[in-house]
Amino acid sequence: MRTPTISLRVTDRSGNIIAEIDDLPVPVDITPDGHIIVKPLSPVIGRALSAFAATWTDCCEASL
Repeated sequence: MRTPTISLRVTDRSGNIIAEIDDLPVPVDITPDGHIIVKPLSPVIGRALSAFAATWTDCCEASL
């Protein structure tokens, strides 16, 4: 079975797209009957946004 993924879109307050982060793995458990149970997504989203923020900061500092 293929692991489910999620994509995130980072926008500013006006709705302009700043970045898109694709194919983040979604943590799941599979029941004995084969049902998918999605675990909390906050750790995945938190890591992705932290990585985005670090990259954004590095790019901004490099352009100074």
